[in-house]
Amino acid sequence: MWLKDLDKKLEELNIIFKVDEPLAPYTSIKIGGPCKRMIFPEKEKSLLKILKFLENSEIPFFVLGGGSKLLVSDKGFEGVVINFCKFKGIEITEENEKKIILKILAGTRINEIIGMGIRKGFGGLEFLGGIPATLGGAIKMNAGAFGNTISQLVKNIRIYKNGKIKNIKSEESLWEYRKFKENGIVISTELEMERMEKERVKELLKKYLEKRKKTQPLFEKTFGSVFKNPPTYYAGALIEACNLKGYQIGSAKISEKHANFIVNLGDAKAEDVLQLIKLVQEKVFLKFGIKLEPEVNFLGCSL
Repeated sequence: MWLKDLDKKLEELNIIFKVDEPLAPYTSIKIGGPCKRMIFPEKEKSLLKILKFLENSEIPFFVLGGGSKLLVSDKGFEGVVINFCKFKGIEITEENEKKIILKILAGTRINEIIGMGIRKGFGGLEFLGGIPATLGGAIKMNAGAFGNTISQLVKNIRIYKNGKIKNIKSEESLWEYRKFKENGIVISTELEMERMEKERVKELLKKYLEKRKKTQPLFEKTFGSVFKNPPTYYAGALIEACNLKGYQIGSAKISEKHANFIVNLGDAKAEDVLQLIKLVQEKVFLKFGIKLEPEVNFLGCSL
């Protein structure tokens, strides 16, 4: 099997790894069995080398960011999970009285960027405050909230694709609702942030966090929102109109606070969540003729 060759390569590159590591603790909904290997690259050079090795060896792999939009099979994943939690860093590359340009590695948490903004006096990402996402995951999903999206701040993106690094200048045509259209693995991103008084950054962050607390089950085990909003509609309102708030399968429940959230009450299984997602899709389609599309990614399982 490929495991021995992989372990040898990881040791050669000095990359930390774990064997048969459960994935549930690394996801926001806390569901999922083990992967064969979980690896923790820290440097770009070693990351690129292991990516090429995995591709050339045809070893299945998955890149894990913050785990906030991920449902993993109860059986786990018969491959390698590349955990970006150590692949992080923020560098100021340019600044003036109005703007500040940051080069940020993909594993950096959104909340770390906001925290640096409070310390250094810049803002722009506060609308994503409280979301347990990494920058790379936020880019791939074109994460957004309260009428804002991260694409509005992106200047350049560096991705790994087909064995090579590609530098992409951000343009409107590259972005869709909850999607960055270019395939590849995000390595780093340049964000253009706004110079702002520290107290103003704190005020904005507080405002957005209070909105979340009022309307979302912020402190429970969830994906965040489950479904994309269809054009001119809100997914949560459609689900609520089907009287599905509080509906439960196993230990997975549609939140009573916000119908577009599924809550893990403690020991929910991936299959419970999958059944709940399918039920919501069926009920909404029957009532409104609208097929809700999940925002959630699936690893080792599918609808």
